[in-house]
Amino acid sequence: MKIDEIIKKSIEIPGISIKRGEFSAELILKERDGKGSMTFFPLFPGVTLAYIFVNSPAWTAPDFHDNGSMETGPLLLNYCVTGRCELILNNGNFVYVKDGEISLTERFARQQYVYPRRIYEGIEFFVDMDTVNAQSSWVEAEFDIDFHRLRDLYCPDGGTYIASVTTEIEEVLKKLWSLLDISVPLAIPQMKIYTLALFSLLQNLKEIPPSQACTFFTETQVDIAKRVEKIITSDLRQHHPAWELAAQFSVSETSLKNYFRGVYGQNISIYLREVRMQRAAELLTTTKLSVSEIAEQVGYLNQSKFSSAFKKQFNASPLEFKRRKNLERNTSN
Repeated sequence: MKIDEIIKKSIEIPGISIKRGEFSAELILKERDGKGSMTFFPLFPGVTLAYIFVNSPAWTAPDFHDNGSMETGPLLLNYCVTGRCELILNNGNFVYVKDGEISLTERFARQQYVYPRRIYEGIEFFVDMDTVNAQSSWVEAEFDIDFHRLRDLYCPDGGTYIASVTTEIEEVLKKLWSLLDISVPLAIPQMKIYTLALFSLLQNLKEIPPSQACTFFTETQVDIAKRVEKIITSDLRQHHPAWELAAQFSVSETSLKNYFRGVYGQNISIYLREVRMQRAAELLTTTKLSVSEIAEQVGYLNQSKFSSAFKKQFNASPLEFKRRKNLERNTSN
C-alpha cells in the first residue's frame, strides 16, 4: 500500500489535517483530548520515514476495509523514543512498545493508535513492497537489502516483532532522530544514508534478539486496566485501594496490578502520583488557588507530604515552581 493512500485516508478523519512542504507532508492531529503530528519524508520510492509526536491518548486510524483492503499493509518499523504504544496481535491480544524498543509488523491498528501514557515520540518507516520492487530494485542490487527477507526474518506468518534495540541499531536510530535539528534540505541525504544503514544492520544481525511480543494481555485484561485508570484519575481527591478495585472487577489484587503495569508501564501508585503532580503543576500556573487548596484538589490532606512529592517530581517546591513559570511567562511576553 502506497503512503499517499494512507495519507489520503487519514485526512478524511475529523480532527486530522495536512500541511505540505517541499520535502515532506505533515499530518496534524487536533482534538479535544489532545494533539499530535506525523511528518512524512519520502526517501526512496516505496520507503518513507515519519517522525511522530503525540500528546493524546489516541490517534484515529484510517479505515481501509471499505475498499476491500485487509488489515495488513506496508511493512511498518517503529522505534519508540519516549512513551508507550499499544499494538494488537493477530490473535487479538495486546502488546506494548516502550522506550528504546522497535516493532516490525504488517498490521494496521484496528480503529486507533493508542498511547496509554498520553505521550509518544518516535520514528516510523513505511515500506511498500510492490513499489520497492518496481522502482527501487537498485537498493537490493547496490546494498544487498532485501525487504521481503527482512519481513520473513522478523514477521514470519504475519507476526509482530518487538524487542529492545541492539547498541549498533540504537546508534543509527539516534542519529536519525537527531536530524530533526538540521534544516530539511541538508537532513534528507543523511536520512537516506542512515535508513540504508539501519535496514542493512537489521538484515545482517548475527543473532536477532527474541521478540517480546510473547508477553501479551487479553482484551479483557486491557479493558480492566483502562477502566481502573479512569476510576483513579476521574477524581484525584479520592483514594481507591488496590484490593477494593480488584474486588470490583472480580480479579486478584496481584492480577490487577499486573494488568495495570502491563498497559501503563508503571505501578498504580507511581502512575497516580505522577498524574496528581502534573495536575498540581497545571493548577499552580493557571489558577490563584493556594498550595493547601491545590494539595487537597489532588488528594493530599497533608500539605507537607504534597510539597515533598511535588519537589521530588519537579525538583522545585510548589511556590518555586509557580514563581519560575510566572517569570518565564512574563519574559516571553
